[in-house]
Amino acid sequence: MATQQQHRRSIIGTGAVLIALSGPGQTAGFSVFVEPLTDHLDVSRGQLTFAYLIGTLAASTTGTWLGRVIDRKGVANILPWVALGLCLATILASVSTNLVMLTIAIYGLRSFGQTGMPLSASVFVATNILQRRGAALGLLTALGGSTISLTPFIAARLIPSLGWKTTWVVEGIFVVVVGLVMSVVIRRLRLEHPHADDEATAPVIAETQIPRKLRRNGFLVVTFGYATTGFVSTALAFHQIAVLGERGLSPAAAASNFLPQSISAAVVALTIGRLVDRVPSRIVVPFAMLLMSVAVMSLTFVGSRLGAIGFAVALGSAAASMAASEGALLARWIGRETLGTWRGRMTSVMVISTAVAPFTFSLLADWVGSYSSAARLMVLLPITAGIIAVCTPLPADENRPTKQAA
Repeated sequence: MATQQQHRRSIIGTGAVLIALSGPGQTAGFSVFVEPLTDHLDVSRGQLTFAYLIGTLAASTTGTWLGRVIDRKGVANILPWVALGLCLATILASVSTNLVMLTIAIYGLRSFGQTGMPLSASVFVATNILQRRGAALGLLTALGGSTISLTPFIAARLIPSLGWKTTWVVEGIFVVVVGLVMSVVIRRLRLEHPHADDEATAPVIAETQIPRKLRRNGFLVVTFGYATTGFVSTALAFHQIAVLGERGLSPAAAASNFLPQSISAAVVALTIGRLVDRVPSRIVVPFAMLLMSVAVMSLTFVGSRLGAIGFAVALGSAAASMAASEGALLARWIGRETLGTWRGRMTSVMVISTAVAPFTFSLLADWVGSYSSAARLMVLLPITAGIIAVCTPLPADENRPTKQAA
């Protein structure tokens, strides 16, 4: 039992490290370089934001092909190339002399950072942990989400002493070195291809045992829910200072709201991950969409600092509930044989939704006259996703590994 627990912890820990390595390609990691870039390239923040949007949209195609490659080659073989791609992107960003070069660099940062590393981590954990998979992915979400914030924290302290260009190069080198180490760790522990004895402890559900139509339905339900969560949470987080400013909060108070949001997300990810293993599968997405609807509507009642904290907790909880459950649901409803391909497609949709969310929400706010009114309209998204999840035929829970097999 101790060996199995160590094996399980090694898998989750390795996945968490991979998510941490995605930091330079995440929005939080890029944010500390915005001011130096606008000064160096002599561009406005709006021009830089547009370049970021184009680079991110271009990177949305990465998940589709990278997921297929991971299914064919395995995470251990692909990881060094993902790390190298992210490193080259950071170097290109550091030497960019115009927006065209920077846009290409952003494409690399988002392809191999935002998409490549988390995709590798989630597929790796989902395919190698058979029992209590939801709990494992919930822990991965909590640990990974927390470690991403280390990138801007460290970079902000390196930039004054090393300069922003050198800091970006240092980040890239660190990603390559640690990525290579993780690849070796995966091979040495043989986590990529578990022993037959490990496989014998739980039933393996082949894709051929799940009707194709139901697999497709499961993919669409999870993808719609995941993309809706990404769209709504990204839009509200990106414009949080303006949104809460309409409710009477100062910019400083609004900015501090990210802390309770992050803490609640980590706690809920751990809780939801465990619940996914115990409750009927088809109620998970509707429940996550209900939480998101409540979170969006709670904005209407924000009128004080305490109310803003409640909104932050609700939003963080709603986002974490879907993030902590989507991996387990995909593995359960689709199977593990081509999980990378399916999850890569979902990641592509997710990237597009988060890329267009801030701009779309801003346009909606201009159209209706306020961010609060725009939020009330945006609540239709999670409501629609929840209704679709309730009404769509889905694979039976018999496809879930039994608790007795643990």
